[in-house]
Amino acid sequence: MDNLGEIIACLQKQKSIYEELLSISREKKQVLIDGNVEKLDSMVKREGNLIIEIGDLENKREKAVEALAKELGCSSKELTVSYVCDRVADKRVGLIRSLADSIGSILKELKELNDINGKLIEQSLEYVNFSINLVADVLEGQKAVYEANEEENKGNGVRLFDAKV
Repeated sequence: MDNLGEIIACLQKQKSIYEELLSISREKKQVLIDGNVEKLDSMVKREGNLIIEIGDLENKREKAVEALAKELGCSSKELTVSYVCDRVADKRVGLIRSLADSIGSILKELKELNDINGKLIEQSLEYVNFSINLVADVLEGQKAVYEANEEENKGNGVRLFDAKV
């Protein structure tokens, strides 16, 4: 396959994976709201696998970009979508621009959803910390009551945790 074709194939696969990540992020938002930890765990694992796939595709794409840059006599850093569209006489350059635009839009929406999901996670953590502190405060208050009654109970008080260290 020619280098331009390889770049297009990688971009098409990446677009498909980004669309799947976007779908997962949309679903993850509701999973976070519902507090479904098991489903969240499986979603995070799936995302991890997709990200690995994207990394592999990105490496393939970069190799094709370097080879195309050599063909065109420029550096791979100069080889942008605009550069290809302006300087390469091939009917497929429009497809490259379209794929790049689509991926850009998907990534923008994915970032927005990830920001929202991050805030939901932060709120969940704040709630968990609040709950832990609340329980700790209650237990601390009970400890004071138990210490005051220890003389009366002669050590027979109720203990929440009974473990030897």
